[in-house]
Amino acid sequence: MEPPFATDEDAIRRGDARPSAGLAGVILCGGQSTRMGVDKATITLGGTTLLARAVAHLDEVCDPVLIAPGDTSMIFAGRQSVADAVRDAGPLGGIVAALRASPHPLLAVVAVDLPWIDPRLIRMLAALVGDCDAAVCETAGGVEPLHAVYSKTILGAAEAALAGPDRSLRGLIARAKARRVTESEWRAAGISEMFARNLNTPEDLAAVSPETLR
Repeated sequence: MEPPFATDEDAIRRGDARPSAGLAGVILCGGQSTRMGVDKATITLGGTTLLARAVAHLDEVCDPVLIAPGDTSMIFAGRQSVADAVRDAGPLGGIVAALRASPHPLLAVVAVDLPWIDPRLIRMLAALVGDCDAAVCETAGGVEPLHAVYSKTILGAAEAALAGPDRSLRGLIARAKARRVTESEWRAAGISEMFARNLNTPEDLAAVSPETLR
């Protein structure tokens, strides 16, 4: 069977391997945004909301792009919304719902509060996942499960996690067969560490300069 994404090693290292089959995407918009004080999806940076920014980035590599509003009322015109598989279950509830709804075997997952979503990295992860359940990057803070690519092969384990005591994504990844992309690998592909930077507080937002937005 042809792999879902090109596996040319040079292309993978450059982060520009092109898909030969489909990759769906989902933007997780849930969460109470307690520290930020407003719904993060509605925050505007450079004249664009974080949600619109995330949709634009995923549109470069994913079709369709789903919206997982969680416990918010967030919608985006022309995009399918998926209700969490289990309410108040954190990001896992949205990921399970998106995996069920995805028409493709691979699903890119991003959080809406990541302004520097990198389509090149998503493409790289999709090219590297192979027969694993997920492809995730390692950083100084650990693995990054909210800027990652998941295979539908993880769905059974994810559903079991929803019914169990540990609903953490890092716990799920630890139990799964995951392709861990080391920091040296993603840096060698020209990926900036900004992909993992999220916005949690007004201070985080104030620290964003126009020069860092692309």
